[in-house]
Amino acid sequence: MVKGIKKLSIEKAMEKRFSTRKKQDLQHLKRVGLIVDADAAEVEKLQSKLLSVFSLSKNQLSSLIFKENKEQEKEQEIYFSEKDFTWRGRLKKESKLNEFLAQDFDLLINYFSEDKLVLHWVSASAEAKLKVGLANEEKRLNDIEIVVKEEEIELFMSELKKYVNIITDSWKNL
Repeated sequence: MVKGIKKLSIEKAMEKRFSTRKKQDLQHLKRVGLIVDADAAEVEKLQSKLLSVFSLSKNQLSSLIFKENKEQEKEQEIYFSEKDFTWRGRLKKESKLNEFLAQDFDLLINYFSEDKLVLHWVSASAEAKLKVGLANEEKRLNDIEIVVKEEEIELFMSELKKYVNIITDSWKNL
């Protein structure tokens, strides 16, 4: 019963966030957020490829890593799990997720394809001018979906770079 209440509360909060999201223009990348499921992707490879493809410094990238069981955190990374939520489906005040959600991103990358409610909630709650991710059951999460397998990081990054360049160039020409 408690898990059911938690699930319903999270779903209701997500619906509200989807309905109030505003689209914004993207002219260049200063701040990038990455939400990734550590059980399904090579986090360090993904981060290093992202930094090199977009010529970002480590300070410009904030990573949020979902793990079923939290492990020791590294600098520039925040781990989270379902334990960061109360039984009512609200985020605990002491959760480090609050640090991530307090940021405004130019680009948010949702690098997960498995249907996990807490990943969806975090993505819906994060503020970003552009949200890009892997194809997912919840179609409202991303502005652009890139249809590749999670292990195809190189292909994902080349497609991401192509679309981001098209979008930023089109805004510069307006």
